[in-house]
Amino acid sequence: MKNTISIKENGHILSFTYEELLAHHGGTMPGGVALAFRMLQWVFDEVLQTIPEKGNCAFYSGLGENGRGIIDTATKVLGVVENKTLRLDKAYSLDKTGPFAPGGGRYYFECGYNDKLVKLAVKDGAIPEEFFRCSQEMHRKRNAGETITQAETDHLQQLRIDLSKAILAAESKDLFVLLEK
Repeated sequence: MKNTISIKENGHILSFTYEELLAHHGGTMPGGVALAFRMLQWVFDEVLQTIPEKGNCAFYSGLGENGRGIIDTATKVLGVVENKTLRLDKAYSLDKTGPFAPGGGRYYFECGYNDKLVKLAVKDGAIPEEFFRCSQEMHRKRNAGETITQAETDHLQQLRIDLSKAILAAESKDLFVLLEK
């Protein structure tokens, strides 16, 4: 597996590693950064077989405002801008294919470049059940105004780290389903 994502900007090819994107994000959601990293690699290297021009891309995340690791990676690599070329409306994903996300919405994504639009979903089972349950409980507690302990926060962070490692080690065919190209 290649360890970078490449994009053109003003005639130059820029490459980003997972570690660079994780540092840009701040490190709180390494699983989301890993998922977006692998997703963009797969879409551009295998599905579209091109290096896109930054600024000519669009991205939709079915997780809505949740999944900051995915959002931060898409904005850094693709140059997408919220409410313009980056859409985060969870409701749009509800009738789409893809596993439900812990904070609402679905693991459904669209990645556009020029006149091409790739619609994809995370495969069922690619997100471990323990991560899903723990994350869903944290969303529930936050929304209910309940106390979240440091132990719960630490456990979720470890699950996020474990998720990122699993995603980075997996084959694209085990992570994503191509719905439309």
